[in-house]
Amino acid sequence: MSTTPNLDEVTAELALNRALRWIDRPRDTSAWLWIGGRAGSGRTALLREVVARHPAATHVDCAGRSAEEVARHVATALGIAATDSFKGNFATVAGRISDDPVVVLANTQWAGRLRTSREPERVLDQVARALIEHHRRGLRMRLLIEVDDAPGRAAELGGRYLTLQGGFEGMPASAELDDDAALSSALRALALAEHRLVPISVWSLLCSALGRDLPQSRLESLLSDAAAGNWIHRTDDEAGAPHVAFKQEAVARQLRTEMSAKEARSCHARALTALSAADAAEATHWYAGHALAGHAAAAGRFDAFLEDAAAVAAVGHESLFEAFEAAFHGLPIPQGSAAARLHYLARRGVRPSSQGEWLALLHLTLMQAGPTEEAAADRLLTTAGPLALPWRTLWAEGVGAGVFSTDALVRRTVVRTLHIVHTPTGDLVTARTRRDHIGTWDLATGAPRPEPDEPTDASGTTQADQGPQGWRPAGAAGGEVDLPRMPEYIRRGVRSGRLIALASTDGVCVVEINQSVGHETTPGRLLKSLVGTGTKLARADLPAVALNPTSDWLTDVWGAAAVNRFPQETLPAALSDIGARGFLSTVGFPCVTGFLELDTTGLADTGLRPVAEPVGKPTQAESTYFSLGSWQGARLLLDGRDGSVLQDGASGIDDAPAGSSLGQFVAMIRLYYWWFASDWSVEDTETDVRHWLNRIDPQAFRTQGWQRVFEDYNFDDQV
Repeated sequence: MSTTPNLDEVTAELALNRALRWIDRPRDTSAWLWIGGRAGSGRTALLREVVARHPAATHVDCAGRSAEEVARHVATALGIAATDSFKGNFATVAGRISDDPVVVLANTQWAGRLRTSREPERVLDQVARALIEHHRRGLRMRLLIEVDDAPGRAAELGGRYLTLQGGFEGMPASAELDDDAALSSALRALALAEHRLVPISVWSLLCSALGRDLPQSRLESLLSDAAAGNWIHRTDDEAGAPHVAFKQEAVARQLRTEMSAKEARSCHARALTALSAADAAEATHWYAGHALAGHAAAAGRFDAFLEDAAAVAAVGHESLFEAFEAAFHGLPIPQGSAAARLHYLARRGVRPSSQGEWLALLHLTLMQAGPTEEAAADRLLTTAGPLALPWRTLWAEGVGAGVFSTDALVRRTVVRTLHIVHTPTGDLVTARTRRDHIGTWDLATGAPRPEPDEPTDASGTTQADQGPQGWRPAGAAGGEVDLPRMPEYIRRGVRSGRLIALASTDGVCVVEINQSVGHETTPGRLLKSLVGTGTKLARADLPAVALNPTSDWLTDVWGAAAVNRFPQETLPAALSDIGARGFLSTVGFPCVTGFLELDTTGLADTGLRPVAEPVGKPTQAESTYFSLGSWQGARLLLDGRDGSVLQDGASGIDDAPAGSSLGQFVAMIRLYYWWFASDWSVEDTETDVRHWLNRIDPQAFRTQGWQRVFEDYNFDDQV
């Protein structure tokens, strides 16, 4: 790596003087300063000196920490309480800073546990930028951020910056390494590692993944080699186990950039296979728990990796979520996949504090996904092995996040009251809305039961609501209840002994407390993330039936009484379009109202009747236009000659087409109604529905009539 200074680089001494003068400049309001430079140029030392001169400064070393951990350390250091609350992310924390702090974020370029990581970018984008953009007006904050050593990086970020001169000498050059083939392979294999500490047995495995077999004995001898000693050294982990690591992480980064993307993916794929072997040594299991998810992301196989319950159970949740963010950065996540479930967990702020709590939450998600994932839920419990879950889900009833089909309306009934009651035939859990009974189930098995007669015995139960900061007694403004931490979407709980009934925006479930596991977290606290996920779901596929609607697909959402078929002999002769005649007689037409200012109910009584031509159409002796009802304040008409559907212009909408064919119009109306009438808790699929309608009939979807249907304020029956 070149150490030739650029014109805008300054010495560490000059940079320190400038930074200190800038901090003390009294007239400036809040501002920020990016500290850049090559590895070894003295950035970290400069920031340590700043903190020494300003002992009250908030100083967070980001190395090895996720963006979430950095955000929480900053909030804690700034004295911002109640970070675990329903409302608010790290931007909210930034808005609550009330003094004039000096905030130092060091080593942002080494954030994260994995080498295949988005955490450095997430720290800058979601922590540093939040401090810059969301602090209170009038606040005098000084924010110093150490950034990547890439040339010009600090200048690219916008605002004030200082780039330090110098850097480490002796970075390994390709030509130099090529003189010693074993050393070259060993160093490149070590750079391939996803964790910065690598057991020597795993180092040998990585060499094989790179295509060069080097036994542990040869690698041991390399550790005492003077040439290798310039870059690597033996170190111990927290338990005292021996590992090998680079002296400077920048060396690993440089070596990784020298490998082509295709070669790197192949090497990571081979490492993934070897590390997943069931008969792997204990040291390999340790490394896999810390790094396997990173190799899966780097190999482009993260989705398949998530389907392996044993692998997921063995991987630490911190590295799993970090690899997830890296694997799907800029890539849409297929809906209905295991990655989509992880996306919903991340979006809902699930941030476990232990591996046992993480597996309990993942198991709950699988149970809420319905019968298709019950086998996966069972496998997860089996593969968790000796790891004790603090609680586990016995059964779940409802609709999990992302679990839906257009074959039926998505119903997520809001539970207002939840009770556990004791009856002569066993304990039951019952749920109600404000007015109606939702369901009653056997407490232990989830089997449906009749609603119990009043009065019922609810003795020995504890009622709780989840408020802004976690569980509290039902109806109380404060206090704590001995229930496990739960995400925000779970709002009500009732405990009876070791069983707890929970009500969420997805439905009702019952979990069992493992009383042999001590409290891993403070009871009652809310599961919450300050830094949101950067992943996004792919568009849902257009249902195939939407391109060829059937009677069953229509009656699934409207009921059989609302879908009317019109036998061929009852259709007027002037309706000459064969497609429209066939659709009306075999599939039928929905006679419905109550959304989009659409009313076709009269068609059930009158049948198709000819009406006057739309405005601007030439008058004919016998009209070929037939009334379907009304839409958006205009007549909705069927053109009998070509089967198209249009509105007559009476509402002021100029472009008449509502559907290029009767089938296309009905499919669009049906999909829109499914979205409109369903209950959504996480992502409302509006973009999917827009995409679907455009796929079905792009010409009609471009019209003003269809473009305005997603604007609530346009419709009296939609607000």
